[in-house]
Amino acid sequence: MVIVVGTENQIKVKAVEMTAKELFGEVEVLGINVSSGVSSQPRTDSETRKGARLRAERALQSIKVAQVGIGIEGGVHPTKNGLQNTVWVCVVERGSKEHWFANGVRFYLPKRIADAITSGKEMGQVLDEITKQKDTKKSLGMVGTVTKGKLDRASAYAAVIKLALGLLHGKDWEKDY
Repeated sequence: MVIVVGTENQIKVKAVEMTAKELFGEVEVLGINVSSGVSSQPRTDSETRKGARLRAERALQSIKVAQVGIGIEGGVHPTKNGLQNTVWVCVVERGSKEHWFANGVRFYLPKRIADAITSGKEMGQVLDEITKQKDTKKSLGMVGTVTKGKLDRASAYAAVIKLALGLLHGKDWEKDY
């Protein structure tokens, strides 16, 4: 099976690869740069979900040998209790019009970070400024930073990816009952 991920971010590609191999065995996972069709800092669940869907569809359209396309989009979502981190995953299968979505890695952002994002900055930019590192979104990311490395980004994303791929795998579950 060939799976294409709508990003060249190696953290996200690695998360798909480790999850897909666990679920399906031998797979080839490719990463390709495609547009999310949303802002560089998605600010709602709806926008983040749309970005994941468009990445999955565009990736699958770009690589003709792939059977499955996956889009992973991180964003934020405002709630009455504060700004939440969120990740949406979308899985599409060649020849199907269905989309399988999963959402997770939800937690409230520290006020310092939430305020900077609310003022218009992108999460990666804020993390780089605070940590004085470069491209934190391609390494620890938000989840790795706020957990001081106890949870890495690939592992956090893997659970959401596993659910989305599991929904694809179980698409015909009702036939068993």
